[in-house]
Amino acid sequence: QQGRYLIATVSLKLPRKVDVLEGENAAFCVEVEEEEMDIHWYKDGTELRETHQTILKSFGRTHILVFVNTTPQDSGLVMFYVGRSKTSSQLRVKAARHCPPSCPIGVQINTERANAALLSWFPAQDSRKNPPSGYIIERQEVGSQEWLQCLTTDSATSVEILGDSVPCEADYRFRICSVNKYGRSGNVEFPRAAHLVPVARIQAPLQDALVPEGQDACFTIELSASVIGTWFLNGNQLQDDERFSIRRSRTHQSLRIRGVRDTDNGAEITFIAYGIRDSAALYIQAPPVRFSVLPEDERNKFIEAGSPIALQCELSDPLAQVSWYKDGVKLLPQNGLDFKSKGTERQMIVQTAEFYHSGLYSCKTRGDAVHFNVDVKVHADASRGTVIIHAPETSLFESGRPFKLQCEVSDPDAQVWWYKDGNKVLPQDGIVTMYEEAMRTLSVQSAELCHTPSLKFIPISEVEKNKSPEVHSPNVLKCDITDSTTEMLWCKDDIDLAPKPGLNFQKDGNMRKLTVQSAELSDIGNNTCHAPGDTVSFKVDVQGFLHLPKISWFWLCFPVFILSEGNDRKVV
Repeated sequence: QQGRYLIATVSLKLPRKVDVLEGENAAFCVEVEEEEMDIHWYKDGTELRETHQTILKSFGRTHILVFVNTTPQDSGLVMFYVGRSKTSSQLRVKAARHCPPSCPIGVQINTERANAALLSWFPAQDSRKNPPSGYIIERQEVGSQEWLQCLTTDSATSVEILGDSVPCEADYRFRICSVNKYGRSGNVEFPRAAHLVPVARIQAPLQDALVPEGQDACFTIELSASVIGTWFLNGNQLQDDERFSIRRSRTHQSLRIRGVRDTDNGAEITFIAYGIRDSAALYIQAPPVRFSVLPEDERNKFIEAGSPIALQCELSDPLAQVSWYKDGVKLLPQNGLDFKSKGTERQMIVQTAEFYHSGLYSCKTRGDAVHFNVDVKVHADASRGTVIIHAPETSLFESGRPFKLQCEVSDPDAQVWWYKDGNKVLPQDGIVTMYEEAMRTLSVQSAELCHTPSLKFIPISEVEKNKSPEVHSPNVLKCDITDSTTEMLWCKDDIDLAPKPGLNFQKDGNMRKLTVQSAELSDIGNNTCHAPGDTVSFKVDVQGFLHLPKISWFWLCFPVFILSEGNDRKVV
């Protein structure tokens, strides 16, 4: 002991080098003169901590380091420190030899059992030194050049291939190879072919179809084997002709009915093959409600302030319900705003137009919408000819700092009003309006988040707004908002949506996403994402057929009451 420091001594040092094979454990042991010394292990200058692959243990004066299941990357200089003393060792991990296994030998095929092939083989002679982890067996239809994997096995040296495992009746050849994690051996072909016949089963049954009148209806059935079948409509056998298209492609069978009619509603479609019978129903959907096309002057309105605004459109269905929107926000009847409906016509009337009535108006129904651009022009002073010469541009201000908005008018005596999001801004504590000749100024002493105009969605492409997913495939609607903290509301055809199995809402920063795991025809319509002050709309049109439940018979029971008065009885 010199001064305050204890000079520790390593009594059992590390060897100069340690050589191990890849996958083995490497152990290091050091012994010091005193117990409970402050010791440290390092590798390539980095202090080691105990993990599932690095074990650090101390037993009195003995200290142990173990590297578990070493790899070549574990090679390096291992050092042990105690006080001012140290000892080191060079760890070298030798990579193991990597090579694929050898081919199996003695392959044989036995076809004595009907509709089956028994395949057998032996492992290669060097399998003890380089064992395979399994075998892959492939088949080839005679006359074809393509080999297809039919099964794998870990350790068995024989397998039986049944006719039930092949897609169609044919003569088949087989071959085998050995595999391990480093690769596969060459293929060894079995000496002769085997004739196998499949047993057909339904893999994907017929599904009911809901089809708009006038469009084509398609029915498909997937079988486990290639067979010849027959199609029926309400018990009548169908032939391939101008109206009915019948197709067969190996295990896939299909029927297309061109231009379905209203009289086809509820028809039964049946497919029959050897040992197979399956049916489905055809339902006809009424034509969708559509808006009539409006001329450009009806869709783009230029209105003088103080005049009424009348927006009018026409529907294909007089009973269809519509909703009116301005800049994506639903409108409700109120003083000065009326909605009218007469036959197929729908009308929205604003009694007195103000400049804040300018914007994008929409009339929406299930499956369609029509849009109007309204630009309200404020009357200029006829005697003075007042116009705004210079208007403020979009600006960015720091929260808590003052800011000013200025504009210049042609008439120094003209009266002006300031508006935010359509609401008139009145002078109040912290907000001052000033006049100086032709300049008009709005001054805010301290900028706050509430001074920012309504949130806006970042524009998205028409492709993203109009989605046409296949039936049963996922459908994803996504948009970006300028403020990542904003809460959104998703709606479909003006009905609020809530998360449920198969329907998820996600948000990531400024992005908002609606995901439908499996699209159905019921998902067709207009989806909207609402934020305070803005809305983005998506039009969804699912391609395919809705899987409706098949119609079943059921009993409907009614109670019977007997009223008795004297000798008279009455059944009610």
